[in-house]
Formats: sequence, C-alpha cells, structure tokens
Amino acid sequence: MDYIIKRKEADLVKSKRQWLLVYGRRKVGKTFLLRELCRAENYYSVAKDLAIISGGRKLSLEEFVSEVKSLLSEGKRVVVDEFQRLNEGVFEEISLLHPKGQLILSGSSMRVIKKVFEPKSPLLGFFMPIKIGFISPSDIISGLKGRIHEDKLIEFATFLREPWVIPSANGGKASDFVYSLITQSKYTIVALVGEIFTEEERELTKKYEAILSLIGSGVWKTKEITAILYSRKLIPEPSPNHLIQYLKNMEEMELVESIKLHKGKERYYRLKSPIMSVYYYMNSRYEIGAREISMEEAMPTLVKLLNLEIQNFIADLFAEIYGGRKEYYVSKDKEVDFVITKRNKAEIIGEVKWKQIGKEDILKFKRNSEGLHGRRVLICMGGESGKDVEVIDRRKLLKLAQRI
Repeated sequence: MDYIIKRKEADLVKSKRQWLLVYGRRKVGKTFLLRELCRAENYYSVAKDLAIISGGRKLSLEEFVSEVKSLLSEGKRVVVDEFQRLNEGVFEEISLLHPKGQLILSGSSMRVIKKVFEPKSPLLGFFMPIKIGFISPSDIISGLKGRIHEDKLIEFATFLREPWVIPSANGGKASDFVYSLITQSKYTIVALVGEIFTEEERELTKKYEAILSLIGSGVWKTKEITAILYSRKLIPEPSPNHLIQYLKNMEEMELVESIKLHKGKERYYRLKSPIMSVYYYMNSRYEIGAREISMEEAMPTLVKLLNLEIQNFIADLFAEIYGGRKEYYVSKDKEVDFVITKRNKAEIIGEVKWKQIGKEDILKFKRNSEGLHGRRVLICMGGESGKDVEVIDRRKLLKLAQRI
C-alpha cells in the first residue's frame, strides 16, 4: 500500500520558522515526515556508530559542523535526525548562529526533551518542542479514504496509526491482516520494544517485561499488578510504590497509556500500541511467541481483541473531534465504553457496538449509562435509532472525522 499519509504535524512543522526540536518514540514516522521538509543534502542522520550521513555521503564531524553552519548562515532549513547521539558541545557551537536559518533537531528518545530543556542545558532557549506520536484518528481516516473500502476503513485505521505497519496492509479482512502481523512480524514487535528501551538508555528488565505482559494480558489495576509482581519475587513487598515509577517511565516511552476512570480515582492502564496490545494478549493466552498458531485457533479471541481496539480508536477519535479527554466508566454492575469530558464535566457518553445493532443494544446502553449526564452516543456499523440515544453508523462516523 502507498503509505504516504498527510499529517497535521507536518503542516505544523512547515508553518514554523524558529528552530525546532521534534521528538517521539521510534517507528512513529518522524524520519519520513522530516525528509519531506528539505532537500536531501540539507538532511543529516546520525547513525548508532556516530557516522553522519547526508545525501549518500558520510561526513566527518568537522565537515558536518562546517556544512550546517554554512547552510544556516544562508538562511536554509537543516534537519539533524537522531541528534542526541552526538555530544552536546557540537550543537552548542552551532547554536551560536541562532536565529539564522532553521535548525530542526529530531530524536527518538522521550528523554531528549528533558535533556534539552533542563536548566543547565547549553541548548536551552533555542528550540521549540514538537512531539510526534501515532497518526491522529482523523488523519489516518482521511489518508485511507479511497484506498480501503469504507466498510473496512475503521477496522484498518485502528491499526494503521503506527506508520511501520502501513506497508503490510493488503485491503483484505482486518482480522487476517492483524493475524498476519502478530504471527509473521512478532520478532519485529518484540525487537521494537527492546529498541525503545535502548534509546531511552534503560534496561529492559524482567520487571518491565512482566508489567508489559500483565497489562497486555488485560490486568490493569495497580493492586493486581503489584500482587502478581510480589508473588513472582520481582518486588520486595506488595506495595504499589514499587510499581508507580515503572508505569510512569513506560507512559513517557509511549508504551503504556493511563486513562482516568470517570467518577473515580483509579486509572486504567493499557498498552498504547494496538498491535502490541493484541500480540501481548495472544502471547499470554496462546504463547504465540514460542509456537505457531493457526488462524482457526486464533480467530475467536482475535475478533474480540479487534473490537476492543476499535472501541478505543473511536474513543480517541471523539476526543479529537470534540477537544476533550477520554475517560472510561466502570462501576460494580455497569460499564460504558468511553466518556469524553471537558473541564471534568462529561460531554459525551459513548458506547461502541461494532455490528448491526438492535433495540436491545440501545436499551442496554441506556441502563448502563443511567446516572451519567451528557450526550448519549451509540456508535455502530448500522441499525435502528432510539429515543434519548444518538446512533452514529460508520458513514456518519467517517463524515464526523472529515470535519476536523
């Protein structure tokens, strides 16, 4: 598939004239986005062995500094990818030319932002930060329109927010596509996790691996994660204090996201990457990392997981459309798929039933959302409308996304 997806971040970067720091975790499309901004000879990439490459040339450090200073003096735009691999002193010398031209530094480490903006940094005050994450729901929907039939667009959009998986999309069934990814690209998924930790200069310890696996398998309460870690002798005592910093680190690395529970103090933890989320759950249940699994064996669980990821994608889309915060609602006997809040006030109460719905689905949603105040919205493939509940089918959903 043609994987050029227009992104809001690209327009944002293009619109700026000051020096920029573009950052985000690996495999979110930073390099492709930045290569489109300038001529090849104005784009420099720092390899892991500290080799500096530009337009097919390998430069010495002295040549690199000289060229960048010359281009900036001429008012040109210059991009340096994976800049954090070089010594800060290199950029301290280049920064003497500020504000001439436009220097864009890009890093694949979330700690980069802290390094550049800490009080003692020699680069403090020269750069405006721009974070690049997964492709926004509206951008991926817009980018896939006309390439994938609208009947399957939402299913594929859910997983194609991660640019590295886009070339693998074949336009068949979304379930077949995800099955192929988690079985044929499982080593890539695991290697990507290790690479993210390496870039963050953190060790992928047994504790981190256990937390990722537990969250991926559906364990989201900190008390439960803590108890399991303690039982495995990975922490010295059953206290959440031994867990919180690890969760914060994984959130910073964009491996995990925490979602506030509406009307509660707890947070719901889930893996941020849909494909990682599916892989880790399937691995916890079927050990797909160690054995082959047939499509027939995998499909019943896979379909359930796809529906959960579609539900989360649609919640993200509504949060984007209405400029609110995504929350979940869970009580003893009731559960609502998502709540969009503004200033801690519920604006939208959302339920996702990715199928043809009937009256019973609407009645069940009304029962589950009793006591919640806000606009009730049921998102589905199609079906009946109901009193006091707004039913949005996939065609209406795609039109909503295009308004942004």
